[in-house]
Amino acid sequence: MTRPRRRTLLIAAALCLALAASAGGALLLLRPATDDAASAGESAAPATTVVERGELVQTARLDGAVGFGAALPVSTKASGTITWLPGAGEHLDRGSVALRVDERAVPVLIGDVPLYRALDGWGLEGADVSMVAANLMELGHLRRSDPAALRTDAAFRAAVRDWQESLGLERTGDIGPADVIVLGAPSRVAAVSARTGDAAGGQPYTVTPTRRLVEATVPAREAGAIGAGAAAVIELPDGRIVDGVIESVETTGKGAEAEVRAVVAIDDQAALEGIDAAAVTVRVVARSVQDVLIVPVAALMALAEGGYALQDELGALHAVEVGLVADDRVEVSGNGVDAGMTVVTAR
Repeated sequence: MTRPRRRTLLIAAALCLALAASAGGALLLLRPATDDAASAGESAAPATTVVERGELVQTARLDGAVGFGAALPVSTKASGTITWLPGAGEHLDRGSVALRVDERAVPVLIGDVPLYRALDGWGLEGADVSMVAANLMELGHLRRSDPAALRTDAAFRAAVRDWQESLGLERTGDIGPADVIVLGAPSRVAAVSARTGDAAGGQPYTVTPTRRLVEATVPAREAGAIGAGAAAVIELPDGRIVDGVIESVETTGKGAEAEVRAVVAIDDQAALEGIDAAAVTVRVVARSVQDVLIVPVAALMALAEGGYALQDELGALHAVEVGLVADDRVEVSGNGVDAGMTVVTAR
């Protein structure tokens, strides 16, 4: 190999690495431009391609897992002995029985405010009263009105008694923190730590949201390009594809232990039926450009003097600037380069 030829190849290799770094890790295998490029017609006809104009989309591949999100403990203030517990995977909604203590049902209410006092008197008002009233309305025991305006009046106490009767409880009309479990939303039992026969106080199990989602790790080089609202495609273990949307992206840990995690929401929950935990692949649009000139990466030639070029059918070289690289295609721009132009490419 002659000295000029060796120099050309070394420069081309260096340019490949530089362009790979600027393209987010996509390695471009470029052909070095040589002095005998114009004589290519003397041998076999070169392979060619046509410059296209359109959209170029670069996708990031994330490793993820189907799940239900973080599990949170459920606390009960009931006293006595646990005589029944729900199983892992069971759903708890408004009016469901969260557990039984001394064979007495402890039902679920849904709300943002805990029941922090006993509602055993007349004329009580506040956020906890409104929360209970809203649940009684949803369960059909109290006439609908503005929960915030209600007090523990005769109608409220009658509704509580009706509800207690439907659960097989004593009709007292009183309700206190030990009588219910308040959840922020309908939930799924994740793991049960208590057993029947245990004392009722404490945290008998944990719950998660009922909707399945995907949690994925975001590669460091893509951390700044992927944000909430981005469209995603999830490849399930059986080969099926479902659509999703990046719900949130956040960094956990610090320094060398920092990790960027994305949560992907999936509307088509039926597609995930039966998949409670599984490894999946998430593909999400990281970058995109519109109305640009596009050629295969194999059409680029690395110039010994620096930069890149396309070679037309007559052997002439056209210097180009390189932009986004995606799926073995690259964005280019340069004088004399336009859509429909035929250029030489590697076989």
